[in-house]
Amino acid sequence: MRTRTILLVEDEKAIQVLITYNLKKLGIEIELKENAESALDYLNNTTTYPDLIISDVLLPGMNGINLCRIVKNTPKIADIPFVLLSSVDYDFYREGASSAAADLFMTKPFRIKDFLNAIKDLGIG
Repeated sequence: MRTRTILLVEDEKAIQVLITYNLKKLGIEIELKENAESALDYLNNTTTYPDLIISDVLLPGMNGINLCRIVKNTPKIADIPFVLLSSVDYDFYREGASSAAADLFMTKPFRIKDFLNAIKDLGIG
């Protein structure tokens, strides 16, 4: 069985550490990017796509909703589950996540147990 890989697009160090630590305990590899542009560069140049993409909504440069929209409209990667995280629970962001076809929208802070269960529900972990 091959190792699962998650592309994490997050610019907040504390969230990077929290997610990375807990997913690595499950044997999941993390490809970390701090902005959407570097995530797209990775996706355009990799030969092995991640099993899941997790992105913050509010990022420097392009936001996570637009990143999700691009991924979901790119046939070769459209089937990768996409989770959007936001520190603000505005309807605007929830609606944006829905219109971009995100598989899950979660607000920060979250209980790590709830986060890991949501990831498992998407078939990862």
